[in-house]
Amino acid sequence: MLMDRGVLVRWNDEKGFGFIQPDKNTDQNVFIHISVLKKMARKPKVGDSILYQMEVQNDGKRKAVIASIEGVAVLAASPISHQEPRQKSRPHSRDSFNKDKPHQHSSRTSAVNTIVPLLIIIAIGVFGFKKYQAFNEAPIVNEAPVLTNDEIEQRPVYQEKIQATPQFQCETGKTHCSHMRSCAEATFYINHCPNTQMDGDNDGIPCERQWCS
Repeated sequence: MLMDRGVLVRWNDEKGFGFIQPDKNTDQNVFIHISVLKKMARKPKVGDSILYQMEVQNDGKRKAVIASIEGVAVLAASPISHQEPRQKSRPHSRDSFNKDKPHQHSSRTSAVNTIVPLLIIIAIGVFGFKKYQAFNEAPIVNEAPVLTNDEIEQRPVYQEKIQATPQFQCETGKTHCSHMRSCAEATFYINHCPNTQMDGDNDGIPCERQWCS
């Protein structure tokens, strides 16, 4: 690669740039920045002989893109520079770990959203199965057979004896009509209770003036 040569005629150490006066085509100086000389053993200074390769920018100005100071050694890459990618890779690994956290959280959330509906379906199935078993175990009640008119007429007729449940009971001290509340109660008392005094004519009808008139 052919390199041009020139002399550094201007240099601003604070801003890190200057201008080269080419040995050839001296009508326009070439802009140079400290970034293209960062591998040199020392900083450039006015009067240095510069070897450079330039390119023309859109505005027509010329800029050095590759340059070195003639007669100044080029620094080899330091061990620190080799370690920089490793140091940079550590934050990257942490970032990737942090990026994996939302993915892990979303995976857990997805698993929970899948398990909960499944448990609900299983619970509904078990409940339905128990209802089905209870229905099958329930005793079957046979319906009464439908009889025809002839069968009804041929069936024997039984006369049921209805035992009347007494509505009253004997109470001590209730012996006169004034103690009664109805003719039925007075009749019950003279038939079932002792020492009653409600049937003076002994005709079986008590309290004819009050209740059984």
